[in-house]
Amino acid sequence: MSLADKCRKKREWLFDNTLLKSMDPEFYSAHFMKYPVLNISLSECKGETLGSYIMNLCGCIARVAKQWLKACRASGRILSEDDIEVDSLRRVLQKYDEILYESTDIAIKYDNLAQVMFKALSEFVSTHYGRYILLIDEYDIPFISIHLAEWDIKTKKAAQGIIKLLFQTIFKDNDNLLKGLLFGVFEVPLTELGSGANNIKEIRMIPSEESDIQSSILAATHPHSGNGLDALTDLFWFNTNEVELMLEQSAKTHPAIGTYKSFILATIKEWYNGYYIGRFRCKYNPWSVSSFIETLCSILSQAEPPTSGFQMQAITQSAARAFW
Repeated sequence: MSLADKCRKKREWLFDNTLLKSMDPEFYSAHFMKYPVLNISLSECKGETLGSYIMNLCGCIARVAKQWLKACRASGRILSEDDIEVDSLRRVLQKYDEILYESTDIAIKYDNLAQVMFKALSEFVSTHYGRYILLIDEYDIPFISIHLAEWDIKTKKAAQGIIKLLFQTIFKDNDNLLKGLLFGVFEVPLTELGSGANNIKEIRMIPSEESDIQSSILAATHPHSGNGLDALTDLFWFNTNEVELMLEQSAKTHPAIGTYKSFILATIKEWYNGYYIGRFRCKYNPWSVSSFIETLCSILSQAEPPTSGFQMQAITQSAARAFW
């Protein structure tokens, strides 16, 4: 099996037994693995000065652009380095590298570099792979960094202008963009900031009003009921049934997990059943539970199969730790 086939098979497994695949197989077939995905994290978009802020913002995009160039060359999609999109992206990356180690005062002169870099990356990906899906992680960090910075009002406005123009370039009149998804801890009203991102739908983890909690939980079981922005508020964590299902799936590979499922579930409950999100209590932390089960399976794969409950309890307890 080729690497591409293995990659496809792994992704297909993610959709096994899902509502999307079972309820709308035609949609699944039409869109599964049909689009390139740009994944940009803005977690490093911060700085003590405006110049360092600009360079760190550019760095978030530059890292992704360099990865795409490298992957495209390796796959043989780039037939000539004189290709217009390749040359444009390479030139803007070269400019970024040139000023990276210069004085941060020099970086201030390149306040549109992130915008130009994203445009070049966008054209490059769409030309060689087609319209793309964009994932932006921690989109709120640039705005929070400006708010917390000990800068004067003029400098803060300049930084806000830079990030607004970038989001406008990303979302407004971007024919290369198929869909965009932004993740963040704090809700940033992009439309009110004049970023040009006018067609954003917010999906909250916490209901906006206390009275919405019950209806939101009910709506979560029927995602298409049209109950508004809070319809998914109960889907950002695991419940007991979901944890049991994960253990049952893992038991197919490691039978000991099925044999001692009650003890393992009690251990998970003791360690990870305290996930507090707003007014919701006692939910299972998804990252911690997934990491625990992965660790447990890894230990079982490397060790001799346990012959007693005492051995399995020791293995289970050794897998439990603070993953978050």
